[in-house]
Amino acid sequence: MTTSDRKQELNLPYRRLFETAYDGILILDFDSGTIQDVNPYLMDLLGYTKEEFIGKELWEIGAMVDKNASIRAFAILKKDGYIKYSDLPLRTKSGEIISVEFVSNAYGVNGDRVIQCNIRDITSRKKAESELIQYQQAFVKNMYSMVNALTKAIVSRDAYTYQHQLQVSELCCAIGGKMGLSINQIEGLRLAALVHDIGKIAISAEILTKPVALESYEIEALHRHAQVGFDILKDLNFQWPIAQTIYQHHERLDGSGYPNHLKGDSICLEAKILAVADVVEAISHNRPYRPALGIDAALTEIEKGRGTQFDPLVVDACLEVFRTDKFEFSVKT
Repeated sequence: MTTSDRKQELNLPYRRLFETAYDGILILDFDSGTIQDVNPYLMDLLGYTKEEFIGKELWEIGAMVDKNASIRAFAILKKDGYIKYSDLPLRTKSGEIISVEFVSNAYGVNGDRVIQCNIRDITSRKKAESELIQYQQAFVKNMYSMVNALTKAIVSRDAYTYQHQLQVSELCCAIGGKMGLSINQIEGLRLAALVHDIGKIAISAEILTKPVALESYEIEALHRHAQVGFDILKDLNFQWPIAQTIYQHHERLDGSGYPNHLKGDSICLEAKILAVADVVEAISHNRPYRPALGIDAALTEIEKGRGTQFDPLVVDACLEVFRTDKFEFSVKT
């Protein structure tokens, strides 16, 4: 079949579709790879005239950035009858590099074989995707900046609480990893733990540093820190449930916690993990009103509350982290 015959075949009834398509289309000779036809869209896209396309091998017109890769791809196409590139760089006649989706199929026409290449310009889409990634990176950077600012606010007022949050964050990440949480979930958990006591900035320093047991009214005032922390963070647009985690980290499975006496699955997983890590760190380290009780006492406490106060899966993961993995806090008492 001659080139003219193939064009006539294309005319019936596909010529109009070929000429008006909003994708680039090339028709190649199956054996040689020479270009037999090209549609107007591709000529406009790459800036070559029809005469500069026809009779040339695809890699001869200068559009292919990697000539050797193009030759290898043509060999694969002849063998398999199909090849696709989701993101292929092409060079226009003016020298601009554009990104295209490139799909080639070999098919029969009246007993002969030809190759059709469909070429879609994705340069604008790639640019939009790149801008979105840049925006997301800036957004995440801003979230970290907010958390950093909050931790600085805490350390300027209460160095003990700041250190406590760092330690709890370490343990939360270890427990989350043991439970098989995704890297993204663990990161959100880490950030929540780093500011989980931010609400204590509304509590008087006298209560926070009192060297003896608190009075009932002082305990009631201290309990407000979960609500205050939630109120501080609830309107910040984090991609993780940080405000909710902070709000619930003193809730308990049996409803004995605060501030809302939530039960069971009403408590989010991140808060369940934070609750266990918070208790373990607090018991095993010094408090203003008592010396550290040690890690054994802390683990015994969460074992006693397993299934009643604390999520059993979280408790089991925490016990394994310490007893099997030999986890240690970075700062020891």
